[in-house]
Amino acid sequence: MALSNEAAVVIFWLVRLLSALYSNISDCDETYNYWEPTHFLLYGEGFQTWEYSPVYAIRSYGYLLLHAIPVLITNTSSKVIAFYLVRVSLATVSALCEVYFCRAVYRKYGSSVGLWTLLLLLSSCGMYVSAAAYLPSSFAMYLTMVAMGAWFENNYKVSIMAVAASAIVGWPFSAALGLPLALELIFFKRKLLLFVKYCVVAMVTIAGPLFIIDTLYYGKAVFTPLNILLYNVFGGGGPDLYGVEPWTFYFFNGLLNFNGVFVLAMATGLLVETKVLVDMWLTRDTKQGHTCSSTYRAAVQPLLVWVVIFFTQAHKEERFLFPVYPLFALNAAISLHLLQDTTPFLCVLVRAPKVLNNVARSCVRALPAVVVIVHALLSLSRAVMLYKGYHAPLDLYASISTQPILSRVRTLDEVNLCVGKEWYRVPSSFFLPDKRWKLRFIRSDFRGQLPKPYSSFKNATSAIPDSMNDMNQEEPSRYFDLSRCHFLVDLDIPVDSEREPRYAQDSATWEVLVSYPFLDAGRSSPRYRTFYIPWFSDTKVSFANYVLLKNRKLVP
Repeated sequence: MALSNEAAVVIFWLVRLLSALYSNISDCDETYNYWEPTHFLLYGEGFQTWEYSPVYAIRSYGYLLLHAIPVLITNTSSKVIAFYLVRVSLATVSALCEVYFCRAVYRKYGSSVGLWTLLLLLSSCGMYVSAAAYLPSSFAMYLTMVAMGAWFENNYKVSIMAVAASAIVGWPFSAALGLPLALELIFFKRKLLLFVKYCVVAMVTIAGPLFIIDTLYYGKAVFTPLNILLYNVFGGGGPDLYGVEPWTFYFFNGLLNFNGVFVLAMATGLLVETKVLVDMWLTRDTKQGHTCSSTYRAAVQPLLVWVVIFFTQAHKEERFLFPVYPLFALNAAISLHLLQDTTPFLCVLVRAPKVLNNVARSCVRALPAVVVIVHALLSLSRAVMLYKGYHAPLDLYASISTQPILSRVRTLDEVNLCVGKEWYRVPSSFFLPDKRWKLRFIRSDFRGQLPKPYSSFKNATSAIPDSMNDMNQEEPSRYFDLSRCHFLVDLDIPVDSEREPRYAQDSATWEVLVSYPFLDAGRSSPRYRTFYIPWFSDTKVSFANYVLLKNRKLVP
């Protein structure tokens, strides 16, 4: 790269640090399937989901322990600091992997594609959202960049090991991104022995320790990647269990997080074929076309595999695209390069007038700069809206540990912090000040299954918890008596129901202690709440109050 590796690392790290400090937790899976069990491993308390029941055992404690290392090393006494320490560690790993990836792109595809990939990654809202997320799909994203970078440099050993680690430790479905690599090694490079050898090495050095760790925690022989595959392919209640999205979902998500870059990335395959035809027409040599095709195969094929698999599934989630976010940037950069390379020849081919030819050349020369600038501005606008609109939960839970709140419960042996409809926005038990504080669930209109606290016994991870199911059926045992809640977190919106009254309006029982603005999506037009435009957006969207309420009868 034009930048030194050290300079690139510093720039990427500073940008990803913003993600660690300011990005939201956008998925309740992140809280309850990863932050909560990690909190349990570190502090002996936390919530357990059905996935961690030994009956199902589809989540890995080995994966959790990797993320607990920064906290164990520093031994910080503040749980909030521990939370952000993990996030900063994830952001650092992302920055290092991105630099490695960009360096390999620079060497394989040239300085222009390398620079554009770097700039598009740096400025992407999608990378801002995913870089510091505590999710297996983000873990897979890191290792996908390593695997792709190693593949570009013909370092097949590292590439195979990175794909294996991504699939075994992180997310088994990320192995799909390694299919083009496997096909190239076996059928084109004739390196079947090398492929098999390092698959075996990965099973011994990665799968082996993971199997041992999870077996110790679950109290029985467990290989969690296999359990995840078996559950998702042969078990479970089908796509309807956790929601079905329309076919347009990922296209809309791609435009939100990558705007025009997503469109360019989706067009790369077509542009590669166009380049092949142009080269063959110019040289009258089919080998030239095959050379062009093979050059870009490594960039295009993994993304194509992912699109075919995941875009056709009924159940869709934003995080399922995280592993290919870097490939959006790379493929868009390649598209820009191909447009610059083929446009002049296409103008000659169609016998375009000289004036039109000159205009076309000028446009494609300026296109990369325009794309990067527009992409950066739209991504910044989107990131600012995410922060202004949805950061209230993190701000509010952080305020619980401040002296004005703590002084009110100094004499209490147990403090019950309750959530109803806002259960899925809890940032985790890392924001509860000490062991006296207990997160409680009260009834709401949500009728699915809520997590439950881990057992207090030593064998909590291997004991089979009662009242758990894998069909997302409501478990009434999770609910706590509202009258015993010392504090309540709620979003005060002008819509209520029997199970979700407006608690903040009941001033006889509840007093508002802390309030933060939270975007009211129901009263805001999508066209105005999608991107932030200074001065304009503040007048076009509606905000509700995200509140911490005090029970007047229980807390002075």
